[in-house]
Amino acid sequence: MMAQVAQVDGEQTVSHQSAMYVAQPPVGSVRSCMPYRDELLRHRVITADGHDFAVATHKRPNGKGYITGAYPVQHGYLVMVRQALTEVRSDDAEGARNEHEQLVQVLAEAGIGVVRARRALAARQRAEKADLRRFTPPLHLVTAEPVDAQAVAF
Repeated sequence: MMAQVAQVDGEQTVSHQSAMYVAQPPVGSVRSCMPYRDELLRHRVITADGHDFAVATHKRPNGKGYITGAYPVQHGYLVMVRQALTEVRSDDAEGARNEHEQLVQVLAEAGIGVVRARRALAARQRAEKADLRRFTPPLHLVTAEPVDAQAVAF
C-alpha cells in the first residue's frame, strides 16, 4: 500500500528551485572571511566529513605569539568557543599563517578525524616526555681512575 500525501490549500512546497531552499555548501569547501580586530586570518570550512568549523588565527592574550584554532559552528552560529577542536600556538605571524593554512587544508580534505588523531598523538607524546622526566634516575658521574691492565681479564 502506498501512502498518499494531499496538499492542503495554502501549503507551500519547497523545492530546489524555490527561494526558501537553503543550500548547504559542499563538503570540503573553504570560504575566506573578514578577520576580527585581533585576528590575523579567518576561514569557514565545511570539512570532508560534513562538519562546519570556523578556523581563526588570533594574537595570544599576552600579545606574544599567535593561536590558530578550529571552532565548531552549528546552524550558522559559532558555538563552544572555549571547546575548540584543536588549537596550535605559533611564535611569529609567518608560522601562524602556515599553521592556519595547513589546518584549513587538512579539515577540508580529510575531516575532523585526522585533526583529532593529531591532537591525541601530541597529547600522548607530551605524556611520554613527562613520564621520562619523572622516572629517569639521576645520573652520577664516576671519577676516572687509572685501571690496572693486569686486573682486566678477557
